[in-house]
Amino acid sequence: MMEMLLPTETQACEDRDFVEWHRGCPWCAVWVLRVDTPQLQQWVETARTVIAPWLLPRYERQPHVTIAYRGLMAGEASHPDAAFGPTQWRQDVKTLQAAQLRPFALQIGGVGSFSTVPYIAVAAHPALQALHTVLALQASEPGWQYVPHVTLGHYGQQVPMQAVMQPLRGCGVAGEILEVPVHTLWLARYRTDDIAGPLHFEGFFDLRTQTYYAQPGALLAA
Repeated sequence: MMEMLLPTETQACEDRDFVEWHRGCPWCAVWVLRVDTPQLQQWVETARTVIAPWLLPRYERQPHVTIAYRGLMAGEASHPDAAFGPTQWRQDVKTLQAAQLRPFALQIGGVGSFSTVPYIAVAAHPALQALHTVLALQASEPGWQYVPHVTLGHYGQQVPMQAVMQPLRGCGVAGEILEVPVHTLWLARYRTDDIAGPLHFEGFFDLRTQTYYAQPGALLAA
């Protein structure tokens, strides 16, 4: 598995309400793959424990692989800054149906880090890249590339990256590979005023039937 070039230092994050970003819009929408299996949850807990001194204490998001960020999303009432709503949701479903992507398997293993978050690595796969390409409608910044991963949390301190990576590589997670079958792609949302809060699942697109199924309590439902 290829390892990304690491930053030299971590970047400290703040656990606060970034109102300058969301401007009162309550939700943010993302397409994700759910990988919250018991074994992967144990890996996450083990990895977080060994690097806990450098992390913000709280991270409540379920283990997942982000496929595409879809933007601010309104709640019960409309919001002028909402970029993702019923029209965009229906278009995404049509785009997925047109792509006719089939079930596949993820290979998860190894560790890495961006400047702001450490992660468990996910091996590149043509289906992953295809899902990202059809759903990520925003133009990428020059030099940016899609790196699938399972986030472990947010850094709370600025320290040399190797101080974090050494215990992370030695905790036992880095040397194993976990295969996770993928049959469904989930539309999720998280509260914009909570950078570490849980994902709320709107519904899923079944790659076997090419059909979207809304979850109880979904804000977007046929």
